[in-house]
Amino acid sequence: MNIPYVAKTWPIFLYFLLFIFVYILFLGRKKEEMRIQLLLDFDSGFYTHATNFVLSFIICMVSGFVEILSSKKTSFTKWIAVFLIFANFIYEWYIPILNTPDKVDTYYGFVGSVLPFIYFYFFKKWGLKPNPNYST
Repeated sequence: MNIPYVAKTWPIFLYFLLFIFVYILFLGRKKEEMRIQLLLDFDSGFYTHATNFVLSFIICMVSGFVEILSSKKTSFTKWIAVFLIFANFIYEWYIPILNTPDKVDTYYGFVGSVLPFIYFYFFKKWGLKPNPNYST
């Protein structure tokens, strides 16, 4: 793939750490030994809503990482986040098909869609370098 930017080491390392963290959150849904007590202290029902957070987070992270490497922007990823927030809202508030409507799930999906943009800010600002092999 001929991309104009490449990531420095720290953003790649942090990217994988974030994926490991959300994977552990996802595992905590079924395995009690994987649950993080601090999150349970914050919200005792955290793991009943973790799926919305994890899925939204992963979709935004992957989209944004690729978009930043190709254009140093996140405009398309912002639209994906808006779509995920909107879809979460509609599905969790109004559509009971294969789902028990749960408004709290909407908020977890919202946070999962927005949180990656903190990472993107630092990645765009300090985590890129020009690709020496890039040709237009």
